[in-house]
Amino acid sequence: LQRIHLAVQHRASSLHPPVLIIGAHRSGTTATARALSLLGLQIGQRLDSHDEPRQLQRLHENYLRQIGAAWHNPRPLLASLATSKGKQTCVEYLRDHVNHSLFVFGYDKSLTGWWMKKRLRAGAPWGWKEPRSTLFAPCWLEIFPEARFLHVVRNPLAVATSIQKRELEFQAKGDPPSGRVGDFDYCIELAMTYVEAGEALAAETPHFYRVRFEDIQANPINELTKLASFCDLAFTNRRMQRAAATIRPTKADTLQQVEEKRPLLARYPLAAKLGYGSD
Repeated sequence: LQRIHLAVQHRASSLHPPVLIIGAHRSGTTATARALSLLGLQIGQRLDSHDEPRQLQRLHENYLRQIGAAWHNPRPLLASLATSKGKQTCVEYLRDHVNHSLFVFGYDKSLTGWWMKKRLRAGAPWGWKEPRSTLFAPCWLEIFPEARFLHVVRNPLAVATSIQKRELEFQAKGDPPSGRVGDFDYCIELAMTYVEAGEALAAETPHFYRVRFEDIQANPINELTKLASFCDLAFTNRRMQRAAATIRPTKADTLQQVEEKRPLLARYPLAAKLGYGSD
């Protein structure tokens, strides 16, 4: 069993270090991931409508559930990872689900899956986007020590507005409430919890890059060029034009809502540091 485990580790580590696109839910990670995929970043095959590997979602959510947490209630997980035993347990859990098939990252046994995995083993840049990875990032760093972490941040007020809007839409369709997401103040706190977790990676690895989604929206070609460099992507001008064209500006009503609620950020110094102050 030990030999098998070491062989699996070796095959996974022989790949190009992955790029983890992290950030709070509704913070622009989907748009960023889609643009980077057009520039050559392979982000999986069996993905949901937000370009996230379904099996990775289940992997993260199952562990969150085991310790009494959820995507909308991450504090129990963060408290557990703050202890050496809790972190080691989580690392072992994730490592046990990483194998040469890359199933957990969205690849299957089809001909397309075989071809995509062959590209990875030939050195193609790859990675994944799944917001819960923001919370599990310290553990993924243990498994992939050279991984690159692209932290996408967005105004926490816009994130909170979008999270709550989506939550209310789901409830209107009959879904049960997701914890306290119906409370706008809690949505801001949730957004900032993810931002804080993502920013903590900057002290853990030199392979960290933060980008404000608003900056991508304002100048997509310039910002996507920087991100492509960080992800080690080679691209043509035509590809860049296609990728940049997928980035949409923030809607006017969202901007107005954010402006009206800006004073709510006064209690978050990190928000001001990132350029989202109450002034």
